[in-house]
Amino acid sequence: MAGNLRPLRERQDELQALLAAVGQARSGQPQLAVVSGLRGVGKSFLLQHFLERANAKDFTTVYFEATEASERDQLRRFAQALRDAVSDSLPVPAFSTWEQALTTCELLARSLPLTIVIDEVTYLMDSTQGFASIVQAAWDQLAARASGPALTIVLAGSAVGLIEDSLGYRGPLFNRPTVHLRINPFTPWEAFRFTARPDPVRLIEAYAACGGYPGHLDAWDFTAPTDDNLLRLAGTARGLLLEDAQFMLASIPESHRRVLLAVGQGRSKRNDISSEVGQRIDRPLEALVRARLLVPATPLGAPIRTRPLFRVVDPYIRFWIRVLSNHVQRIEAGQGRGVLHNKSGEWQSQLGFVFEQAAREHAVRILGSGMLPAGTVVDEWWTTTGEQCQVDVLGMQDGRTVLIGEARWQRQPLGRSDLDKLGPSLRYVPHPTPDPWYVLWGRGGVQPDTTATKVLGYGPAEMLA
Repeated sequence: MAGNLRPLRERQDELQALLAAVGQARSGQPQLAVVSGLRGVGKSFLLQHFLERANAKDFTTVYFEATEASERDQLRRFAQALRDAVSDSLPVPAFSTWEQALTTCELLARSLPLTIVIDEVTYLMDSTQGFASIVQAAWDQLAARASGPALTIVLAGSAVGLIEDSLGYRGPLFNRPTVHLRINPFTPWEAFRFTARPDPVRLIEAYAACGGYPGHLDAWDFTAPTDDNLLRLAGTARGLLLEDAQFMLASIPESHRRVLLAVGQGRSKRNDISSEVGQRIDRPLEALVRARLLVPATPLGAPIRTRPLFRVVDPYIRFWIRVLSNHVQRIEAGQGRGVLHNKSGEWQSQLGFVFEQAAREHAVRILGSGMLPAGTVVDEWWTTTGEQCQVDVLGMQDGRTVLIGEARWQRQPLGRSDLDKLGPSLRYVPHPTPDPWYVLWGRGGVQPDTTATKVLGYGPAEMLA
């Protein structure tokens, strides 16, 4: 029952977006919402809270979770879910096609406000040829009318390829949804609040392994050492972090999965990815980027023709690919402790990668607080030709570098010597101002005598506050 739901944490904006759609439907503007995201990110839990709130607004609600059953069985179960919802007040026939089912939903919604959630919709895309096109045709007819029924249809799914391909510009649902919520994993700051503000260093270590997935973070014991958590969750047969990625990636088409794994193992250039997987990669890349599993990264301020480097940005997926993926059988055979010991270098690299991401996120947040120049854009930067130089955090305003920063995952507090190492980078960055801001982020914080006017320093506690 709705009253037994655990509290919803850190998804209030998404909940309000869905409730606003219900309000639009009540006024005669039917709504088609798509809720997408990887398995385990919290879509179903969000939808349960949404239906609870929609019920409170006197909407008749239907929750239907598709399965791997046949089309005939899916239609039978969907018809029964509708009958249960309307409580025999309106007749619901048996359905022989999804066209008939959607038409019936429209007719019912003309008599009572109706909100329908179809979860795991990608199973219907598998069992019914052209299901997305069927939805498109029904929706186009509905949207063309001047005044429609009080109908909200929410399609939710975990399979990145099927959902993202159907929403792409070549897909049948392109530009159809009135609401599209891509449920992303928590950021480090959101994860800190979600986990009730544990020790900040331990939170970042947990985040480097768990990513921003609610179930992973709930399973992490913040009172225990990080190594113990890694062994229990990643280095043991049936460990949550060992197995979950395999289930998550199983919902991605094989062509997309090969591309994702190639990038996760270090192939970042388009030609290198294509050579590694031996296939055309345009469509998989497009879907993976749209799902935010990959990012086409270019240095801040780079010319528009600069070729991007593709990266896995989800910390958990990156951790699984780089640390665990080639050793699953060994871990399942009881060698998890040895695997984690031998991959300690990759684990430290993962911690540094996550800490740099957290520093850039923190830079954006302090920009929003007004501490730094308004209108500044922040990202990472590196040289694309000539002598190599990389800057963890670069801020640009009106085409000029106004901020330069470094994030370092080390126990010792950063000091003047670390600040001095940033100076030579000004010879390479785009159009530096004479007096830029310098910012340091360190696991052990920054020595107090290092900060000064236009020199800032932060540790994990300040980054997550």
